[in-house]
Amino acid sequence: MGEGFDLPLHRTSNRFEKEVANTLKPRIEEFKTFYGYLLQDAPEDYKPWFFRLASHSKAPAIEFGSWKAERNRLTVNEAIEWMKKGGNIGIAGMKDDPLVNVDLDGENVNKESLKPTLTVRSRSRTGIHGFYFTENKADIPNIPTDDDGEVRCRGQYVVASGSYVPTDPETVPKEYRDTAGYYTVEDKQPPTWITFNDLPEVFRKKFEKNQQIKAPKPREWKPKHTNKKHSALFDIEARDVVSREGGELNPTKRWSCLFHDSKTEANMSLSQKGILQCWRHNVSHNGLQALVVLSGYMSCEQAGSPHRGGGASPTAVTGDDGAIFHAWLYAKNNGYIPLDDPIPVRAMHYIAKKHGLYKPKRDELLPKWVYKRVLEIVKEEY
Repeated sequence: MGEGFDLPLHRTSNRFEKEVANTLKPRIEEFKTFYGYLLQDAPEDYKPWFFRLASHSKAPAIEFGSWKAERNRLTVNEAIEWMKKGGNIGIAGMKDDPLVNVDLDGENVNKESLKPTLTVRSRSRTGIHGFYFTENKADIPNIPTDDDGEVRCRGQYVVASGSYVPTDPETVPKEYRDTAGYYTVEDKQPPTWITFNDLPEVFRKKFEKNQQIKAPKPREWKPKHTNKKHSALFDIEARDVVSREGGELNPTKRWSCLFHDSKTEANMSLSQKGILQCWRHNVSHNGLQALVVLSGYMSCEQAGSPHRGGGASPTAVTGDDGAIFHAWLYAKNNGYIPLDDPIPVRAMHYIAKKHGLYKPKRDELLPKWVYKRVLEIVKEEY
């Protein structure tokens, strides 16, 4: 079953049809069509920030590390090769590029509120992604709303056209059931140019409301030091993250989440035991888990411990060498730990494996030549 094939699916309660849905592949020709319109009248220096999403998923492929890292940015040909393997593609608006995405979602999607532009219909077949360029990126922020979607333009992404995420056709309007789960080009035209005032009114009003809310300010912070026999990464607590990033240390107060856009302004808190709570995803984080999320290596849900589990048990994080490395790198680059903080052994294992140098066993000390090469790679590439 290759790209470009339609299969009507009307009863996902049927086991066979569920299995078929889970074998459907991305549509590469659809992606090429999207890319063609995106670049048709784009600024000469614009290069889309494409990156890998997992197969049948909207989530980044975490085995490659943070999708925000330049090394994970894909050319169009690299993106196509990933889709041939069954993976999906994300496209992000970054702070230094002109792309703005307006994501209309929810029960009251009004496409007419969008200034005409290149649009993509989402997997639900009701959501619409409008792609724009702007000369005033500094004037257009990321804007989440409770039910109507988001403006995503600075370090946020949407799923690119041609990607596929299994979706129950019974939840999709009848006229779109043969394409349930797919992201497809809706309005075939180049992105138009916008300013803040061109955004749909719902986003402008939400932004004005947000401006009236006083966000907690980060406190002064001095890096944690150790005796250099081990990394200070493992001494960082959740309350340290709150102090450094901005949040309320008072357990009785809730505030806007540090990790993702807030659909309310009260979906995070610090417990009396010093554990960070995300009430949007119902998970908890200790210091290490929080740093992994801030690094972009894992999402809030992936790194967090479910509330029903009775506490913060960071198994998903401590069992992943990549999580240790990216948490350490984020902590070092953002002043949590000194620049000369020693890299954890598990983080070195990650680099050794990722770069094809060596496959160490758990807690194994690396051979001297591997150890030196890992340090060189970290210095040169990270």
